[in-house]
Amino acid sequence: MADVRQILPTPRIRGDEAIQEEAGTRQFVVSNQNRWSRTTLDFRDLPQDEWCELTFQIGWHPEEKSRAAHDFAVVGVDFLTEDGSSIDFAYVPGLTRAQIDPQSCHIPGPDYYNRSGDLAHVGRVHCTFLVPSPTKHISVTIRSWRNSHPFTILDPKLLLASRLTNDDTQANSSPAAGSQALNDPRRSWVRLKTEPAWLTYGVVPAKRLFVRGQLINQNVGSEGALARVIFRNRQGEIVASPDDLPTSPVVGTYIDIPVNRQTRRFTLELTPPHQAVTVDLGFQVWREEAEISLVTPLETSLDDDLLLESILTEEPLDSSTLVGEVFKRLRPDPGSREKISNANLIDGLIDRQTLAAAPTIYDKLQAVQQGQSAALAGNQLALGSFQAWSLPSVPDWTEDPYQSPAWRLEYHSLSWLLDLVREQGAREVNRAVDLALSWSRANPSGHTKDPLSAYPASVAIRTEVLLRLLAVSASSKSTPPEKLSILVAEVVLHSFALAEILSQNIFLHSILQVRIACALLSTSFGLGNFALSPYWKSVALVHLRDGFAHLLVSHGSSNEQSQHYRLEAISIAMILAEHLKDHREAEDLGKLLSARLGDSLRSLVAVTDPAGMLAPFGDTPRKLHHASWFRRLISGYGRHLLSDRALAEELAYPLGPRLHISDHAGLIAFRNYVQRPDWSFLCASICEQQHDSGHHDCTSFVYSARGVRWITDPGGSGTLESGPVRQYLLSSRAHNVAFPDSREQTAGFGWVEAELTLDKAKAICVETNVHGPCYKHSRIFVCLDDMNAIAIFDRFQSSQSNVSTEANLHFEDNIAVALANSSLAIAFHKRDRLRVIPHAVKGSFSGFTVQNGHAGRAGSMQGFLSNGTSGLKPANVLNYKFYTGTSELCGGVILAMTEEGLKRLMNLIASQQVQDLLR
Repeated sequence: MADVRQILPTPRIRGDEAIQEEAGTRQFVVSNQNRWSRTTLDFRDLPQDEWCELTFQIGWHPEEKSRAAHDFAVVGVDFLTEDGSSIDFAYVPGLTRAQIDPQSCHIPGPDYYNRSGDLAHVGRVHCTFLVPSPTKHISVTIRSWRNSHPFTILDPKLLLASRLTNDDTQANSSPAAGSQALNDPRRSWVRLKTEPAWLTYGVVPAKRLFVRGQLINQNVGSEGALARVIFRNRQGEIVASPDDLPTSPVVGTYIDIPVNRQTRRFTLELTPPHQAVTVDLGFQVWREEAEISLVTPLETSLDDDLLLESILTEEPLDSSTLVGEVFKRLRPDPGSREKISNANLIDGLIDRQTLAAAPTIYDKLQAVQQGQSAALAGNQLALGSFQAWSLPSVPDWTEDPYQSPAWRLEYHSLSWLLDLVREQGAREVNRAVDLALSWSRANPSGHTKDPLSAYPASVAIRTEVLLRLLAVSASSKSTPPEKLSILVAEVVLHSFALAEILSQNIFLHSILQVRIACALLSTSFGLGNFALSPYWKSVALVHLRDGFAHLLVSHGSSNEQSQHYRLEAISIAMILAEHLKDHREAEDLGKLLSARLGDSLRSLVAVTDPAGMLAPFGDTPRKLHHASWFRRLISGYGRHLLSDRALAEELAYPLGPRLHISDHAGLIAFRNYVQRPDWSFLCASICEQQHDSGHHDCTSFVYSARGVRWITDPGGSGTLESGPVRQYLLSSRAHNVAFPDSREQTAGFGWVEAELTLDKAKAICVETNVHGPCYKHSRIFVCLDDMNAIAIFDRFQSSQSNVSTEANLHFEDNIAVALANSSLAIAFHKRDRLRVIPHAVKGSFSGFTVQNGHAGRAGSMQGFLSNGTSGLKPANVLNYKFYTGTSELCGGVILAMTEEGLKRLMNLIASQQVQDLLR
């Protein structure tokens, strides 16, 4: 039986909340003043670097209107040191970085809970997250968000798995600890020494630069830290610092940062001299024995008059006028304001050679992903997986033919204009420019017609498209100067937005962070004469280093669940490495990418199926052929990596059976490759589930046999789906996983506990912590080498006196499924048959259920896959259940293509080796 301990909160009365204590229960009422109504609880003296579960009962009003809102309410968490100082973690596994609260997760509305709670209007909330060191206490805020009526919180508490001291338990827990360390929230912290850790930022002459960050102090008795300050001009020569900064003969110009508590937030305000282009900041401690760390990346911003919100006006103004206002604010001599026209200043930014050399990334990423496919052919525009649509000759930019946010995002990104640019004809280039200027006129900055056009992903792509248009049209010399001026102005305003998004650290450690940084880096090179370009370049490089440090981790690990987006991150990294190899300021980034690209690429090639596809774990927005993507990527940007023998062996894709296991990459793959259609493949995901906007799919798997894809994962994308559709695709119900007592997975991860080599077969035991501290869970895969039969078992130990479990098998939409009898299900594809047979080891089987396209309420949707166009397509799902009257249960299913394979697998399961795994 799983042993669990609990920690009760110390309530803190605030605002409009109410607390009631009746019969030993603690009840809190949160009103419906959205975002402001809340109750706050303190949990003290917590163990460090352990997963915990915040759980409570929520009661809602009978007339609640926001029943289907996935963000009905919010749990905010502030991590505190022993002296009560807040710690600014860039991310915490299980939570999402937020702005009102440091970290948060959503509480779904009533429709997401078990229907049995409807009469009592109550449900049970589980929120699991890591408590990273040096946290000692946490402050939990349960906040109103979309609720229309007050709701109540009953008996909140933290649950933790009890620490057992016997040697076996400690030995068994070591793999989990190792996996956890791969995504350590403190990985980006810099331990300061007496030798400085240097960071470089671009500056705007005579305009203030603000640098904000936090120091974590493990030794309160130390004197603190300092930041050495060195300004440099364009030639890299040191420029004298302003007189208001202290100077020491030992460290030169510096800013002292005393640290009297366990954390210290600081702001450095720097006014660069007129000749300065960059500033080097060297963070260090005064004494070697100090134990102080710097949290990175730092936040940066420019003077208030160079912030986008101060440049934009309430009245819509064209981009050239707004950029003209920027030039006025940049001029050091107000008396010279009328000497040079805005048009001439903007035209002065156009350097054809510099623009042509600017390393645009998105167009090259498109080429390796999709080859020569075009979205725009004549007047027919086909975006994503949507059908072609007739593009008006003069769009009004409010079009939404498919009622799809995903279509609108891509439409307003203007990515499809690159198809015209590729043809390089003057007519096509002029048409692309005219369409871009039409978008500009219809969407003045701060007054866009479609709010989705301001979504960061769309802004980043559009920035690179506009820059590419500017480069091509400037070199062709057929575009009128006034049109070039508008393109320049749009690129400048877009770059302002990208720089502010990045420098606020909103999208840390994500593919979106990297995309935005790439676009900003491109404009900083393309508009090298602009005063803000050095600042933009420094911000972009800082965030590219930070993003890739987490997306491409050593040994092929990544904090990205999706294999599709892992490959996209690898592709961007390889394209960047090629274009930045001769740029000295990008040397650190180049070294990082060089050290990690080989392992990252190899880990994905190893889990590609024989048909050239990666498993659709996590977000997989469209059905691209990944093997073709690999070929174009390596031939264009990765030939030098082929000297890596291990990568070359994976690319050779040898015949026969093979097992690939990578705890680091969070993937397990069995395959049997034969040079005919009868190949077989199984891939399982055991990656860390980090936040509530990710897929809850730990131990989910896909399975193909005889060249037929039988078991699949739903795919989907955060840019495609929304609302209940999106929440279904993220949920455990949409994946091939087991869950006990109707409780879906929460945050956590899996690790390989054991591996067995059997007679022409393999067995793998995976342990997980994704069901919270109340359950110990293992999933066991047993596969014949020819993969004509496989078995999947789940073993649960519960802290309760009895446990039941259910699991799902999601089939491709071209697979039919029927129940032959109470103990046999059969899947059909043309003449092939796949038998599914239950097998109880400890406990009893309680039945199969087949569902297809069951809509129902938000929390009971079942039998769907993503259709790639913002919606769902029906497909069969086979649900199977087991129960027991004790706290331990083990059962699963056998999938068999042949009678011979079934018999062989049954004999293996009965062997002592496999029974030891199962029990």
